[in-house]
Amino acid sequence: MLDLPDNITTSRTGTLVLCEDGDQGNFLRGLTTDGRIFDFAKNNIAGRTDDEFAGATFSPDHRTLYVNIQASTGMTFAIWGPWGRGGF
Repeated sequence: MLDLPDNITTSRTGTLVLCEDGDQGNFLRGLTTDGRIFDFAKNNIAGRTDDEFAGATFSPDHRTLYVNIQASTGMTFAIWGPWGRGGF
């Protein structure tokens, strides 16, 4: 069902956020408490699609999801909700 998931964190609803770096691309995926898997984001940065997501974590108030691109010239994204939809 998943291809090399790692760097796992949890949302306030218990949904897991997985950084998945597999043969079909590099994704952020959600895994709900009832076993539903959904795509949240895919790395489609031109020229950098092989760079992996890593280190996903929520801020202490769970309003911001931070995630990194793991590469020699890495970057960090801050993603804001609303988180009430999609399992987060």
